[in-house]
Amino acid sequence: MAKTKAKKMREKQVREGKMDVTIRRGSWGELNPCSRQTKSKKEVLKRMDKKHRKNHSLTSYDENGSFTF
Repeated sequence: MAKTKAKKMREKQVREGKMDVTIRRGSWGELNPCSRQTKSKKEVLKRMDKKHRKNHSLTSYDENGSFTF
């Protein structure tokens, strides 16, 4: 197979005595960046509860339960 232009440039820099940039690349180790974990129903409900509780502060409510803007 053919070499990419970037790989050819990296090899040329290594031959000329410059630093190999592939050494500086980090490794993901055991972590897979493509895997996602969906939230459980409990987490979703907790988030919605917090979200709606935050929108209406206690100072905007009247004694009869209505609120004003």
